[in-house]
Amino acid sequence: MDDSAESEIRAIIEERVAAIREKDAARAMRVMAEDVVAFELVPPLALPPGAARDEAGFAAWLASFERISVEVRDLRIEADGMVGFAHSLHHLTGTRVGGVPVDLWLRSTLCFRCEPDGWKIAHAHSSVPFHPGPEMRAAVDLKPA
Repeated sequence: MDDSAESEIRAIIEERVAAIREKDAARAMRVMAEDVVAFELVPPLALPPGAARDEAGFAAWLASFERISVEVRDLRIEADGMVGFAHSLHHLTGTRVGGVPVDLWLRSTLCFRCEPDGWKIAHAHSSVPFHPGPEMRAAVDLKPA
């Protein structure tokens, strides 16, 4: 384990979360690799190439919130040399435009690559578990123990 890499990756995660809280899409994109691959909560199953760096699309999503916050919990980071990964639980809270509250926990896995200008997110995966059964309903009501 490379302690300096762990610290730098932690700072990247903190920077992205701060950018989301401030609804600054450009700032949030700066920590992403040019070829980042992302599997997000919303369809499609996999974003097409380049979509995870769609600053205008991300800005529109952020603008759909009157207020947004992300709490990172149980963060674990492993890094060595040129690659690293992190996993954690994220608590997404806020209010959508029109007053609809948002309050859900999700799982996050991020993979990092050390590039000439520093660590970048090369892969991002967000998910929620689902309730088994005929409905296969997303379990957005779960909270960490």
